[in-house]
Formats: sequence, C-alpha cells, structure tokens
Amino acid sequence: MATAAATQSQPVRVVLRVRPHLPSEANSAEAPCVGLLGSHPGGDVTVQLKDQYTSRNECYKLDAFFGQESRVCEIFDQEVSAAIPGIFEGTNATVFAYGATGSGKTYTMQGTEDLPGLIPLAVSTVLALCTGTWCSVEISYYEVYMERCYDLLEPKAREIMVLDDKDGNLQLKGLAWVPVRSLEEFHEIYSIGVQRRKVAHTGLNDVSSRSHAVLSIRIITDVVKGKLNLIDLAGNEDNRRTCNEGIRLQESAKINQSLFALSNVISALNKKEPRIPYRESKLTRILQDSLGGNSRAVMIACLNPVEYQEAVHTVSLAARSRHVTNHMSSASKQETPKDKVDMEAKLRAWLESKGKTKSIQRMDGLLSPNAIKTPLSMSHKKQSASVRVSGRGKAMDQDGGKIKKVLFDSAARIPAENFHREGTQDIVNTTKKVVLPSLTPCKEDKTGSSLRKALSPISSNMDPQKQRTADDSNCLMLLEPRTPMGSCNIVGKVTGATPLDKFIALGSNLKESLIQQYLDFLNVANKEELQKLKGIGERRAEYILELREDSPRPFKSLSDLGNIGLSSKQIQDILCKTATGIFK
Repeated sequence: MATAAATQSQPVRVVLRVRPHLPSEANSAEAPCVGLLGSHPGGDVTVQLKDQYTSRNECYKLDAFFGQESRVCEIFDQEVSAAIPGIFEGTNATVFAYGATGSGKTYTMQGTEDLPGLIPLAVSTVLALCTGTWCSVEISYYEVYMERCYDLLEPKAREIMVLDDKDGNLQLKGLAWVPVRSLEEFHEIYSIGVQRRKVAHTGLNDVSSRSHAVLSIRIITDVVKGKLNLIDLAGNEDNRRTCNEGIRLQESAKINQSLFALSNVISALNKKEPRIPYRESKLTRILQDSLGGNSRAVMIACLNPVEYQEAVHTVSLAARSRHVTNHMSSASKQETPKDKVDMEAKLRAWLESKGKTKSIQRMDGLLSPNAIKTPLSMSHKKQSASVRVSGRGKAMDQDGGKIKKVLFDSAARIPAENFHREGTQDIVNTTKKVVLPSLTPCKEDKTGSSLRKALSPISSNMDPQKQRTADDSNCLMLLEPRTPMGSCNIVGKVTGATPLDKFIALGSNLKESLIQQYLDFLNVANKEELQKLKGIGERRAEYILELREDSPRPFKSLSDLGNIGLSSKQIQDILCKTATGIFK
C-alpha cells in the first residue's frame, strides 16, 4: 500500500463585501456605487457598479454578495466555515481580504471585541473541533513589509527566509509556531502580534496597514497535518490622494508593486501561460498554493461604497480570480499500481522517433551486461566486448555486493582486451577505494586551506610522476587527486588506451572530486568563507550553520542543496562558475 493524494479541482471562490459608511461619510448624499443586480440558480450573483457622476456602469459575476447591512459573522458562516473541516483531513485552505486602502479589509479579518472578525471566529471554531481529540493547534503570525517577511510573534524583529524545498513546496525558515489551547490564550498571543504590525497615518486612513499580514493555523493529528491561512492584504493606494511622502511613499510603492504582481499572476493563470510569475513578489510566492496550487481559497473583495474607480479596479480583478482553478489534495490511501512501466522501452521508442541512433547505441552500451563487470571478473577470460566507464554507470567492489551511484554524464569506452594481456601477470584482485581530497588542514599548512584551494580538485604542487606505481604499469588506474595531507593515490592508466580515453576518464573524476570538495566545504567552512561562494549570501550562510547544528554533515549529495533553496539549475551554474574560476 502507498499513500497518495486524492486530488480534486476547485476554482477560487470570490465574495464581495461592501463596508458601511464611516461617521465622516454619514452625511454624504452619495448613493453607494455598487449594488446587487440579481442572483442565479447556480448560486452566482451579478453586481452592478455605477458612477453617479457619469453614465458609466459595469456588471460582474461573483459567487456571493454581502451588502452594507451584512455582518462579518454571516460571511464566516456561509463562506469560511465550510473550509475548516477539510483541514483536519490534511487539506490546506486560504482566506484573504483584497481591496483598496480604507475598504474595511482589516476590520473584516480582525473585527472588534464585540464583533469578532474572521480570524478569531476561525480560531474559535478550530479549537471547538479539537475538543476531546488528540489534535493540537499551533499558530504563526508574520507580515510582508517592504518585500521582506518578519515574524510578529518574536519579541525582536526577525526576518524570515522564504525558501523552496526539494519538492518545490514553500518553506518559511525561522518562522515561530506557538501552541494554542484556548481562545483566551490565542487573544493574548494575537494581540501582541497585532501591536507589532506596521501601521501609519495617511491622507485616506488614520490607521493604514503598511504590510500584508498572514495568520496561519496549523492542525496536527496522528495521521495528517492541515493548515488554514488568513491573510489581510494591504490596500493599493493612489498617492495623489494619500499625499504620501518619504518612507510612506516607499511603503506605498512596495504595496502597489506586490498587488500588481498578484494581478499578473491571475492574468497568467487565466491565459494558461506556461510560466506563472509567482516569483515577482514575496506576496505572490506566499499565495502560490492559493492561486493555481493545492489549497482551497476564498477571496473576499472589500469595497468602499463611495469610490467608483477603486471599486472597478477591485471587482474586475476579483471577477478574473474566479476562473483560477486550484487542485486540492487530501491524504488518502490507495493501492500502488501493479503494472510496471518499462521505462527503457519508452526511452528507446522516443529516441527512435527522434532519429537519435547514437543515443540508442550509447544506451545499449550502458545497459549491456558487460558494462558493469569489474576488471577482476574479466581477468581470467578474454573479452571482445567493451566496458563503458560512465559517470552515471554502476561500479561494483571486489565482492560484487556494493553499488554506488556517481553523478554527471562524462564517460569513456575502454576496450576490454586492455584489461588483460597475454604473457603478463594477472591484475591484482584488489579494488582501490577512491579517496577524495580532505578539507582538514595538514600539519604543514598552519593557516588552513583558502577558499580557492579548498575547492580545487587537484593540488597545484603535486608531482604527476608520484601518482604512478612501477609494478602496476599494465593495470587499469584512475587518475585521482591527492589529499592536502600528501597522500598519493593510483588512478589511472590503461595500456593501449588512446589519450582521449585517458583525458575523458580524468575529466569524470575531476567532476566528482569538485562536487565532493564543494560539499565538504559547505560542511566545515565558517560564515565568512561561505559568503565568498557564488550563490551563498548572508542568509543562506546562516541557514547552513543552523543545519550543521542539527547534523554534523548535512550535505552528503547535491540533492541536499535543495534544503537551502537552490534549484538544480542554480547548483549546476554555481559548480560551472566555480570550476571556471579555478583556472583563472
């Protein structure tokens, strides 16, 4: 049996909330610019936006409409509460409030002591469902301010790293998760975070949010783990009306930039473009699961009843969001398919369809039985077939039991006849174990190895003649670099092999050595040395040091670099630049 994900598609649900008139607007003779035009049997509603100063009016279809008389608890009961039970089954859900500044987003999410908003209502419901069960509830609260993430539950401002793990899932390094056991405990913790959030006075709002705030509720059971994200987005601003200056103007520019990136993501999803620009902003990276991802999503579009242009901008983007489809997955078990797929046959068929005859020949050589025989197994019988020494091939030790995987594709074909010559002594039946260069400074080197020396696969002061042995002149040797301790290792010479064969075999070992040196360096270098590497900045260097506190050698292969947010392409680029820099 294997655990799999039962996936179902569901579009983003979009509802509209029109806030009541503020006391300053109570005496205004202006009629609301938005109204409900009609509802449809399928549950959709049509809303009309009308400018009272002109004859302009527009109609949009949404999922639900909540007018000025509606209360926030009605939105929760009809739209948000339905998403909470699924969290206990391992699915994720996101509720986010979107709209212009002063449209009532923060009130919708937080509410007041007498009229709680969606966040306290959601936490109360989750805690009630956990009563009498083994489930545990944890919360985190952070903000995206000026394109940087900060934990609001930490006493000292601490930036959070937004990374992707090896599976492409979003990870927030450094984010604190606080257990919550009662609603009173939640209010105590949440109020501290609210006080730390960035707010300021502007020309349109006395208490304007200057950041996007995210409250995450995580439910942990014995089997699955689900999460509910409640997001209060900062409102887009017209700086001609807000009269922002200085730092307020910079904040407004970052807010508008992130919301514009959100609009670009929604447009790309609707057009089914091959590349979705999630990485244009920290906000869109956080919302990636909620927009075209694997999370159930509810978007609450908040409107100021007297601002027609703002209403048009908000509702038009909300209407486009309805066409974005998410693919929710929940933890369920299903049987592993019993039919095995012959990947070799599929690859061969694809190569034949493309006319890649040379690739087929190379594949035949790699998969042939002779391709994995050791020199010992062939020393008693003359072979006419060829052995492929490949970077992705399999090398067996002398008892034939251990197989190791080697990276990269460089390879050389070496005739099998060269492993044994008539009239010469049989090859010694001992397999030399590859000894990779160490990063530990030798006794003669008091200062330790420099960055370039640590990453160099071959010591520059090594005598090539000392790498050979006189009595093994007829055997297969793979040229291997010495360690800083000065050990000399036999690595490679094949009698009768062409210079090209030797050069390619040497290149394969150099690549392996460089990779191992790079991983060893990450496992032992200090922060200053790590920052000198291409692609490793201050935050990644700090993250590496934290990983080494949990494990003495966290980097054992290139795939482990995905834990610090490096993609496979970035890893290849870094290694290529490192190798190029050695020869400068």
